Parts: sequence; structure tokens; C-alpha cells
Amino acid sequence: MTAGPVASVASWHAGILQVTVCAQTPTTGQIIGTLAVTVARRRRNLSDQGVTVRADSTPRADKDELMTTMSPLAATAVRSPRSPRRHYSFGRALAMAPAICGGTLFMLVLTAGLGRWAAPALVLWLSGSALVCTRHGERLAVRAAYRFRRPNAREQQLLEPVWRSALGRCAVAGDRVDWYVQPGRRPNACAAGRRSVAVTEGALRDFLAGRVSERQMQALLAHELGHHATHASRYGLATGWLAAPGRLAFRLVLGIAGTLGGGGRRLGMAVPVLFAVGGTITMIQAIQQRQWLAAAMLLGVAAALIVTPLIDGAVSRASEHAADRYAADAGFGAELAAALRLLGSPMPARRSLRLLLDRHPSVDSRLRRLATPSGGC
Repeated sequence: MTAGPVASVASWHAGILQVTVCAQTPTTGQIIGTLAVTVARRRRNLSDQGVTVRADSTPRADKDELMTTMSPLAATAVRSPRSPRRHYSFGRALAMAPAICGGTLFMLVLTAGLGRWAAPALVLWLSGSALVCTRHGERLAVRAAYRFRRPNAREQQLLEPVWRSALGRCAVAGDRVDWYVQPGRRPNACAAGRRSVAVTEGALRDFLAGRVSERQMQALLAHELGHHATHASRYGLATGWLAAPGRLAFRLVLGIAGTLGGGGRRLGMAVPVLFAVGGTITMIQAIQQRQWLAAAMLLGVAAALIVTPLIDGAVSRASEHAADRYAADAGFGAELAAALRLLGSPMPARRSLRLLLDRHPSVDSRLRRLATPSGGC
């Protein structure tokens, strides 16, 4: 029995072939999957109505529904930059290892006098690193640690269209990333945690004055989205939380030494040298007394303190280049280069060791990488 509307199998197959040919992008599988679900649902509905599915005609409404379903996915596929090849979360966490160990040791000493409450206090402190990885925890952490704030009505009206456009070009859903404004006169932008991006008040001021164009602002935002895509800032808040007690203790030591010695900053700068000399003497004594375990631990600590700054510098510079490439793949290469020339401050000549410790590559280096074809990073 044949009655009512009749679905055309040939037309469906032609539609599948057209999508397969046109959608040569990372989201092709998503488009084909959505198409298959739509076809199956329509066929099932027709079958429930007692309709025989044949290959001679197709209802216009079915075609319209199919194209409506496909269009946003196809648009996303066209805009999506190529997937980053490297992730930098592990390297960043490794560079923070000595600071995390120092923070843990300081917390162990600090809670030693709490008796039975020592373990719960340590667990509570450790749980803070997990809390800042949640969405609500991150929103609190970026406000406290980086002074991020929500944009006011005027700032929202000014930058929201630019932000939405950058998200669209990078194929990132708007609800996946929160954007903020950070106090600061210098034009800049930064990424934090898993889902936070901020622009400085100085960048907004330059954008409002016309010194930074809309496309250049989009390029800066795409660069920061690239940090999230490459996981460069993924565990930054968590490792910062774990390292905070050790850093606080070190700053207290520097402050006390500077205050008592009356030498101010000079004496404070001498404290690390004193620690290094004291550690070397202690290690020599341990070796002379054949306390090999103590000597190995001291040697490991010394090696970590020397190597990890070099690792941090190398990983940070590589992540900056990767974020630049991400923005270029989204179509903002020329605009990002122009923004770097406009906003980047020239770096003075430095010695080779200082260059190895720098966390940001020079503007010239970034411009050279952007000028090379994709795949140079």
C-alpha cells in the first residue's frame, strides 16, 4: 500500500554525497552523523504512518529541515582552526614542581602542631587545588589572584560583538569561556585556568580610541583562546594554589632578612646566594660523612632549582608560539602581527642565560614564526 508523502532514497543519497564532498574539515563526522540521525528519524516517522519509502520524490519540507540542521554545523566546520598538535599542561606543571614541594613542606611544618586536626587541615588545603578547577571555583580564584572583574555595561557593549566574533572564528561555544577585564594601563590580554580570558583596561582604552582595530582585538582574543586550546593555562590555578604557601614563606624570609639587615632589596637578593652556599656546604659534609641519601636529596633539590626555571622558560615560549599559530590558523595572522608591532615593547639585548629564562619570546621571534607557513611551531 502506497499513500501520502513518499520519501526519496536517491535524494537522500545525493545529499549525503554533497556533504561528504564539501565538508572536508575536522567536523565532517559530526555533520554526517547529524545527517544520518535526521534521515533515520524521518524514515521512522513515515514508516509509522504506513508510508512506503521509495526513490522517486522528496518532500520539500524534509529538504528544508535537513539544510537547517546542517547549516550551523557546516559554518562551524569552515571557521574551525586546525587542532593544536601539542599540549603544554604537563610542562607547566613540571616547572612548578619545586614550588609545590616547598609549599607542601611548609604546610606540613605549619600543621604539625595541630595534633589530630593536622590531617584534616592538610586535606582541606589539598582540596582547594581541586576546587579552583571547577567553574565556580575558578571564577572566585581569578578574581582573588589576578583581580579579574566582570565588564561593566559600557565595556560589555563595546567588546561583546568582538568577543563573539572571535569565538565564532575559533569554533568555541560562548558558554565554554568567561571573559573579564583586568586592571592595568598596559594594553594586554591573558588566559587563566580552564575557561577564563581577560583584557586589560589599557587594551579597552586603545580599542575605544581606535589605536587597536576590531580585527586586531579579535586576534588578541584568539591568541588567548589558543592558550586554552593548547592547555597552557589548564592547571595554572591549581599549581599556583599548591605552591602559594612555599612562595609566601620565601617572601617572608626575604622581607625579614631585608628588614633586620637594613640592606633592603640588596640584602634580600643576597638571601638566595646564602641559601646556595649553605646548601653546598651541607652537601659536602654529607658526602664526607657518607650520608649518601641526604647528599642525593640535596643534589636533587639543587638540580631541580636550576633546571625547572629553564623548563618553565622553554615551555612558556613554546606555548606563546603555539597560541600565535592557533590565531593565525583562525584567520588572524596578519592582524596579530600588526597588533604585536603596535603593542609589543622591544626587548633589550640580553645575555644567552637570561634569554633561556625568559617566559615570553621576543616580538621579532613571534613575527618570524607568524610569517612562516602553518606547521612551523
